[in-house]
Amino acid sequence: MKALDSGIENQAYSFEDIENILSPLEFSVGGNWEYDHAYFDHKLERNDEEYAFIRIPVSTEIGTIGEKNAQIRVGKPFLLVHRFEAGIDHQSISGNVQAGFNQFQAPEDPDAEVDDSYVQRAEAVMKKVDRALLQ
Repeated sequence: MKALDSGIENQAYSFEDIENILSPLEFSVGGNWEYDHAYFDHKLERNDEEYAFIRIPVSTEIGTIGEKNAQIRVGKPFLLVHRFEAGIDHQSISGNVQAGFNQFQAPEDPDAEVDDSYVQRAEAVMKKVDRALLQ
């Protein structure tokens, strides 16, 4: 994980406004949201060995995530890289039915060291985010 400097940290927005601004920049609310917090994710890279993404955390101050009038506060953006295990997933459960539910391979290193090329790309994306949200 690599923290990213951004002027949007600690800024307040309506959930609807930030979602409408970040969506054209290819950010979407990740699947691990709760009613009081969520993450806007932007995929930088995905290949057979790893994937990298920018994550912007938000938490509610008024209302709940998903409500148009919810008011949120932005946390510190960061960059994550996940490296996949090479070869067979030894922790998988066999069987056709179970395979449908356990189709994703566990990351070899869920918090892998971040390559400088990813950092540079993430910083460029965050400059666009700052320009869009801090006007």
